[in-house]
Amino acid sequence: MRVIGLMSGTSHDAIDAAAADLNLVGDSLVPKARGLMNMAHAEASRHAPAAAAVRADRELCDGPPGGHHTPAKTPKPKRKAS
Repeated sequence: MRVIGLMSGTSHDAIDAAAADLNLVGDSLVPKARGLMNMAHAEASRHAPAAAAVRADRELCDGPPGGHHTPAKTPKPKRKAS
């Protein structure tokens, strides 16, 4: 399986990408690095990754903007009939 990871550091000046192949050998997952890449952001767009992270955090914790958020309910266990 090929996987790709993306991240931006706290300075939000670039996006880093890494690709790897993951292979299952017996009971072990063996990674093989495929490549690394770094792409700088233009100064005008440096705020975008931070804004996206804040929005995602708010939506995950508080629900979507203008939407209705209902906390997940844990179902009660069913009792066996006697």
